[in-house]
Amino acid sequence: MNNDVATFLGSHPFAETTIRTYKNILSRLVTEYDPANMTVIDLVVFVKKKEWGNSRQCVALAASQKYIGWKYGASHPALQARIKRVVGKPQRALDDGNALKLLASFNPHTSKGARDLAICALALDTGLRCSELCRLALQDVDLVHNSLEVIVKGGKWAAAVFSPQTGAHISQWLSYRRTTGDNLFTNSRTGNQLTPEGLNTIVKQWGKVLGIKLSPHD
Repeated sequence: MNNDVATFLGSHPFAETTIRTYKNILSRLVTEYDPANMTVIDLVVFVKKKEWGNSRQCVALAASQKYIGWKYGASHPALQARIKRVVGKPQRALDDGNALKLLASFNPHTSKGARDLAICALALDTGLRCSELCRLALQDVDLVHNSLEVIVKGGKWAAAVFSPQTGAHISQWLSYRRTTGDNLFTNSRTGNQLTPEGLNTIVKQWGKVLGIKLSPHD
């Protein structure tokens, strides 16, 4: 990673997921362009990559302009670049039938099945995003009062409650969980922290069980 990019990321209180995203974007920026001499058109061309959807393009623009402003000052011409944010369709929610079908598809007597059942039940109860579920620490989950606290989008702490049944699913997962780390949900084989990218893949696999496309909340 470019030293300037590393210094920029290290000097801001970004969340871990934001750091991963910005690192990927900014590494490409400094490889493909000379940010010091970028024009408005250069930056728009950079962020409007075919493989990036509108949401990712908007994130890329914000990340690039934060970096450029930090590195070259508020008068840099590329800071005037703008792209249109497209309002997406409402995300598809599981109806009761599909939710019950999905919950019944997990085998709670295996490590992976117990973990996935706990994740799914907790997500249905709380609406937490993939990144928030991955960030959730065991010490911040109260199985006595069926409540939790977690850092959500925007870097703020938020509280949520879940059902006693979900609490039982979490307890079942804890009987399989083998790690000394802080995170509640981990890779069922290695014990390493479960990443948002990994959980996104898992959720898409759940969609195949139902025969529908599931779009995870990042």
